[in-house]
Amino acid sequence: MKKKKIYIAGKVTGEHPIDCTLKFENAKSSIQKLGLQPVNPLEVVGSFKVTREQAMRKCIKALMGCDAIYVLPCAENSKGAGLECSLAANLNIPMYAELENLKKELQ
Repeated sequence: MKKKKIYIAGKVTGEHPIDCTLKFENAKSSIQKLGLQPVNPLEVVGSFKVTREQAMRKCIKALMGCDAIYVLPCAENSKGAGLECSLAANLNIPMYAELENLKKELQ
């Protein structure tokens, strides 16, 4: 059976690259431990030096191939994550703020 792909939504713009990378890597690791396939937007974009618009185009494309979104707490302070969540809501892509709920519903 194919692993379900889970997009990680969270604040990137304005964050320190090291802290941001650690935050997304921790989420990625947690999703992997559930037996699911994480999609880390930092890996999708590949650089902190691209414009927000360039990054969002890549992230939205990646999001469209996912089965659900794991929403980090910092997402509420992010225009990009807000856009991703809005698109997901409009396209009926499930969103989860708790790993336990993600585990229950998608494993």
